[in-house]
Amino acid sequence: MSDSSSRPADAPSAGDPSSPADSPSLLDRVRTEPRPHAAALVAAVGVGVALALVHWVGLIAAGALASLVAPTVRRGVGYALGAGVVALAAFAVSLGPSAGAVPGMRPVVYVAVGAGLALPLFGSLARAVVP
Repeated sequence: MSDSSSRPADAPSAGDPSSPADSPSLLDRVRTEPRPHAAALVAAVGVGVALALVHWVGLIAAGALASLVAPTVRRGVGYALGAGVVALAAFAVSLGPSAGAVPGMRPVVYVAVGAGLALPLFGSLARAVVP
């Protein structure tokens, strides 16, 4: 009779490169492989902008989600700024025909653009926290 502690023939060994312990985490794959990275970035910006259209805290979430898929902190900051620009563009489109009156409302426009860029940057601090 065989040894009871023997493993099945199809089970990976500890030193096998295909073993789950040696495979990169999902976050590592998203940060390094081009196709999952692009899909995750589009999904993160989409979810973040959708949240931002509902509540201003969504701008922070948009920056955090976009920066978490970035391979470096510096790129995370860039992705967060990009998410802010997309959110501002979505806001401008949502104004529709009344967008023509926006240039006359200068103080409000400054606050909207400042928040649209600064809040995602604040959210990008999440990338510095999550290694």
